[in-house]
Amino acid sequence: MADTEVLSQKMVEMPAAPTPNKPPVRRASIETINENLEQAKICKQEGNALYNDGQIKPAIRKYHQCLLHLRACQARYDMPQLGPGGLGLDKEVQDVVDKVQAECYNNLAACLLKQPKCDYNRVVQYSNKVLCLQPNNVKAMFRKAVAHYNMGNYRVAQTYLNDAVKMRKGPDAMMKKYLDLCAEAESSSNKK
Repeated sequence: MADTEVLSQKMVEMPAAPTPNKPPVRRASIETINENLEQAKICKQEGNALYNDGQIKPAIRKYHQCLLHLRACQARYDMPQLGPGGLGLDKEVQDVVDKVQAECYNNLAACLLKQPKCDYNRVVQYSNKVLCLQPNNVKAMFRKAVAHYNMGNYRVAQTYLNDAVKMRKGPDAMMKKYLDLCAEAESSSNKK
């Protein structure tokens, strides 16, 4: 079953009744959520194509556009009358939104690492967002470790690299490279 069909079947609709203290609120429609989810997926695919072509800044813009469309899918934005504990999206639909969101943040972290003047703190933030949604995401763990290494947090980087190696059931060449770099950096800082 397509993701958009799940949305159509699973969305909980709530009436947008005005309350004495609040003006009437626009009711989220299933169509609006479907459109935003489809647009998010298109933006992500376009971002992936741009990234693969080496066009990092345009890819970053596409990933940000994707996140804006995903935000529009969230019940707390489309149906504020429900509040933070409202019914909102069905779990299956929310899972689709979370999956695409995690992929986007992971791709943004990868893009930032390719930038000449990388904001490593932002890489850590994006990786943390991925890990909140997908705690066993090896790529996010690795990117977070690389960012910490480049900020001089060698022990922290080593911890995340070791966790990534365990999740992956063994290091790949890049993980091994950064583990070796962390060990060298720690060794040289201990000699001082």
